[in-house]
Amino acid sequence: MNIWTSTPPMLRQISVRAAMEILLHEGSTSRADLAKKTGLSKQTMSEVIRTLEETGWVRAKGLVSGKVGRSAVTYEVVPEAGCVIGIDLGATTVRIAIVNIVGTIVQEIEMPCDGRAGKDLLLYVSHLVDAHLKKAKVQRDKVLLAVVATPGVVDPETGTLSLAPNMSQIGSLDVLKTLQEMLQCDVIMENDVNAAVIGENWKGSGIGLDTVALISLGTGIGLGILVNGKLMRGAKGAAGEISYLPFGADPYHSESLERGALECAISARGIVERYGASDTTLTARNILERAEKGEPKARDTVRETARLGALLIVSVDAMLDPQKIILGGKVGRHPLMVQFIQDALPGCTKRAIVVQASALESRATLLGAVAIALNQVHNALFSPQDLPSEMRLPISAS
Repeated sequence: MNIWTSTPPMLRQISVRAAMEILLHEGSTSRADLAKKTGLSKQTMSEVIRTLEETGWVRAKGLVSGKVGRSAVTYEVVPEAGCVIGIDLGATTVRIAIVNIVGTIVQEIEMPCDGRAGKDLLLYVSHLVDAHLKKAKVQRDKVLLAVVATPGVVDPETGTLSLAPNMSQIGSLDVLKTLQEMLQCDVIMENDVNAAVIGENWKGSGIGLDTVALISLGTGIGLGILVNGKLMRGAKGAAGEISYLPFGADPYHSESLERGALECAISARGIVERYGASDTTLTARNILERAEKGEPKARDTVRETARLGALLIVSVDAMLDPQKIILGGKVGRHPLMVQFIQDALPGCTKRAIVVQASALESRATLLGAVAIALNQVHNALFSPQDLPSEMRLPISAS
């Protein structure tokens, strides 16, 4: 189904939007209550409900008895009328959520990539989606949209992925076209950290905030920014690519030009290199665990990484002045890293910067992808396309 050509009749779109926002946010409601809450006449609301019933988006749920007069029929959005798919596609892990149109997750999985790369990785994602659509008993024609969040930036003209050194084998593919063919539905690509800040704003540490930033420290590093509730993308979609800030390592070094000087210094790989172990199997997580247990060398490594992280936070705060900076990623949200960064901040700024760990943890990007998909679908189906504001996501969705 093409959701951008399946909207209700134009003359009813504003009324449809008003009714659907109530039904999505508050659940089953009678026509009389819908008319009262939206300010529309009962006759107009009856016509709106009839239109939504005929198109399969709304159904009668039951009866509610009033104080005076006969019982009123209540209506609800049909959960199985459509679904969206959120995908967090990383270099080592893929997470997938199948979510019905009211925002209820019907399937959620997390699987290792097991070394798959390039087209093999995309085929793996497609097979996982197929298997779990069947498991959820969701028909293909009910999938309205998929949003895929991945490191780096997808070129809107070529569909290729750039600024993602940890996923370089995908770089030559038209990722967007390939996924659309494999998933058999419209696909939107989004940067993983952009999706994560949207997820936190919807369900996590950024609820209710208009201007918030999320710094992700892990395999790679990145910054997601919401300003006045809108995602900051930049002229070429690369806003927030903080890997390339010119400090932490020699910015003129060839590796810094490829991966970014700051990423070389504070990513998981940078932490391992700073620790200087001869054990090639050692990971940043191992070092954080050793630091928690009090090993001096590990604590010094984490503390020095945190000092650089604090400088990054001061830089972000100076440029954006967010209400809160959220720390995400396996390294960034680790309690010891958060503590050491908070300890380092007073030494490099006099501003009281609010810094908090991600509440959604590893699910932030996935829930952000779901939020983007639901928001796109709700607005495409139930809201006039030329209205300046978008429909709000239902906060009751899980």
